[in-house]
Amino acid sequence: MRRRGFTLIETLACVAVAAVLARTGSLAAVSLTAALRVATSARTLAQTMRATRARAMAEGRPLEVRFDATASRWSIRADDGTIRREEPLPDTVRFTSLPARALVRFTATGAADNATVVLGAAASSARIVVNQRGRVRLG
Repeated sequence: MRRRGFTLIETLACVAVAAVLARTGSLAAVSLTAALRVATSARTLAQTMRATRARAMAEGRPLEVRFDATASRWSIRADDGTIRREEPLPDTVRFTSLPARALVRFTATGAADNATVVLGAAASSARIVVNQRGRVRLG
């Protein structure tokens, strides 16, 4: 006598394996989403800092990029305190490490204080490094 189809035990085993694989995939997707948000935020902030340095050199006056860790926001300010631009970080992304004064100041010559800004979410993080010459890089 030939059997057709699957037994209940075989079917349940397949469903259990499929559930484990689906759960693993969803956890990986959440982790990937956090990593992409952090990387995108770091690239955006680094590019904004580069543009701020260029603007300070073009205008011949210092500009600052300030970081507010409690509100997860950053802003660009002129030396007279005028806010030029202000943006929040995405919901899950936070500042995990900031310079001591929570700002990076670009002078009219393009120079800056050494600074490292670290963004993070879940297990992902990205560093933005500014050297004394004002060079901004992801590291």
